[in-house]
Amino acid sequence: MDNQKTKVLHRALAKTAVFTGTLTALFSCAAQDTTASKTEVASTVTVLTLTHLKKGFEQTLYYQSNDHTYKDTQANSTKTSEPESRTYNDTHGIDTLEVTRTYSDTHGNDTLEVKPSEKSHSYEDTQAINLQINEYEGISLTNRLGKTQFIEGSFALAHAEVITSENKQWVSLVVFNNNTQHIEVYRLSVDTLDKEQRLSQPTKGSEALCAATSASGTPHIVNVDATGTLNQYELHNDQFLPLRNFAIGPGIKSCSVDLKTQNIYLADEFAGVWKIDAHIESELEKTLIFHDADTPVEGVSTVSNNISHLNSSLVGWVSPDKSGVWLQNQCHAEFITLVQDTNGIAETIEPEFIHLAVSSRGIEPRISLIVDDDASGNVYAAELPSKLSDAYFNDGCLSKENETGTSNNGDFSKHSTANVFPSAETQPVQNFGDAADDPAIWVNAQTPSQSRIVGTDKKGALNTYDLLGKQHQSLAVGRVNNVDVGYKVAVNSMNSVGDKRFTDIAVASNRSHNSLSVFDIDKNGNLTHLGEIKTTLSDIYGMCLYVDDGIAHVFANDTSGRFERYKLLIGENKVVEGKLSQSFSLPSQPEGCVVDTQTNTAYLGEEAAGVWALDISSTDNTPTFIAAITPPVEADIEGLALFTVDEQKYLIASSQGNNSYAIYAINTENTGQLTYTGLIQITADVNNGIDGVSETDGLEATNANLGGIYSEGLWVVQDGRNVMPSETQNFKLVSGATLKEAIRRLVNNTNELIN
Repeated sequence: MDNQKTKVLHRALAKTAVFTGTLTALFSCAAQDTTASKTEVASTVTVLTLTHLKKGFEQTLYYQSNDHTYKDTQANSTKTSEPESRTYNDTHGIDTLEVTRTYSDTHGNDTLEVKPSEKSHSYEDTQAINLQINEYEGISLTNRLGKTQFIEGSFALAHAEVITSENKQWVSLVVFNNNTQHIEVYRLSVDTLDKEQRLSQPTKGSEALCAATSASGTPHIVNVDATGTLNQYELHNDQFLPLRNFAIGPGIKSCSVDLKTQNIYLADEFAGVWKIDAHIESELEKTLIFHDADTPVEGVSTVSNNISHLNSSLVGWVSPDKSGVWLQNQCHAEFITLVQDTNGIAETIEPEFIHLAVSSRGIEPRISLIVDDDASGNVYAAELPSKLSDAYFNDGCLSKENETGTSNNGDFSKHSTANVFPSAETQPVQNFGDAADDPAIWVNAQTPSQSRIVGTDKKGALNTYDLLGKQHQSLAVGRVNNVDVGYKVAVNSMNSVGDKRFTDIAVASNRSHNSLSVFDIDKNGNLTHLGEIKTTLSDIYGMCLYVDDGIAHVFANDTSGRFERYKLLIGENKVVEGKLSQSFSLPSQPEGCVVDTQTNTAYLGEEAAGVWALDISSTDNTPTFIAAITPPVEADIEGLALFTVDEQKYLIASSQGNNSYAIYAINTENTGQLTYTGLIQITADVNNGIDGVSETDGLEATNANLGGIYSEGLWVVQDGRNVMPSETQNFKLVSGATLKEAIRRLVNNTNELIN
């Protein structure tokens, strides 16, 4: 050992205590628990001596033959694997360590595991598959029966495990093919090792590739390509299903995905360690959980809470500039110094790769790690001391947190939630960003199946779609924000007999002109722009309309909270004119509104506060606040619509903050009284390739019979994040029958809770 390296080690050991102390504030902010006082950082220096893994990197996969049972020697009982998807988690102890994965320099995130220690569990009918990967030769698998499989090529391994689902088992491999620049997924028989499936996905290269097994037993794959774009995929119907993609930037060296906590961790050599929500409908936000300007992070790994002993997920990361590892979970954070023993002399290492796993020594579970040394190319393993492992496994604050979570869940269980699938979606709008906003439904009285959806692209156009979601028109009339339709609006006529003519119209709030854009709708659902009605609003925003005795009345609002009510007149040659008839204000910004002409009630949404009601029978009336935003409903309330189920009328309001829709029953005797019924969420229909809905702005519903699957009506909502794959925003369609059934479930659940 040279003097320089000895000095580096001494400096590292001397500074570790100080360095660990400085991490306290950082980890307390970065920990998943928002209560800083619960984050504990060890005050003493922990040093682990590494064991050199001389056999190189291999991975041993285990599967169960016959009835897939195993004997748990800790509990002295025999357990049968559940029929749903599961994986066999290898356990190991340092005293019986054998290397279990061939390392690839291309992807430092490769999962490394070792053979299980039989001191912890003894498996009945356990079979082993040895997997080796060489970046320049290929992948080799051999099982206990002597069967072999060789896949020639240059690969980097992202994930390998035995999957069990519906009493079937197979080997699942996720690799990056360096020769073709494709992600490849292999499915092999555990007994014969025959290739049952090979799927390939072209990419723009790969800077970091990681995968985990989804609840359906298929790989969920994350790839950061050479353009700095993060791509998420999941296998479905033997195809790569693109979930979403977004720019993540340069510097990502490795990744790790934990589907139990729905987190993706990224090692960024320029910034540190990022955490991103893996839910594809989640907000695109990065949380920096570690940063040190002088510490480039290159390797990251997680131990998921699918390990029975672990109360929360554990994440660890390494830097070649620090001979150590950072570990963090919900309540603990720790920097641990790593040294290798070379002929009795302790030396530092330069780790670029880390893999965390659960090992056992006797009946006590331990956390183990495997790291590489960039300087020598060697690979090493170590096991955390029992006290430190226990702190991550069974810390008291985790139990308290779980108890708190249970209490919160109990409160939330009082509120019913129903999930529904969308039946169709419209083509994406042309403009990027927050563009689609508000839909309306025009019912074709002559041919209901030819009805139209009118939707705003608030960055420049008003669009129309058929019931299949195909776009028919795009009218570039300006930044139209909200839209509504009216039927049988009178057109003044100059003919001799004085017969009245009628037309259907659409009206949109136009922020380009602070005006109301008026459109004629012909019998085929085609829109023609008639003109603009100027308003005195300072920043026009939302609107809705109703028709009374052939006259259209429009409520328009602006971002200050001010409302203006206009009487809309259509003259000869369809020249439009608007007359201001009423003005009033709400305390803060409104947007959505809807009018019930049967009860002469307008419902007005104040985005951050709740719902107001207005008696429209007189222009002298003022609105009354009738429903505050309270959990589980979350601001903003933007879209409002009316829908009737079993002769009961409901108000549907977008609960934007939790990607849901609040359902309120309207009192038949007092239309200003609302009773909260529950929440509806629109979730992804993977089989039909339609994603779920998040962050809805506007919505509309009708009970009209539109034929086919919409014979009981239609519900249309704006989708703030259009994914699967990632595209510009659009509108989702839900059949009235589906909506009715969801509301009935909410009503039944509410009645059961009351009784």
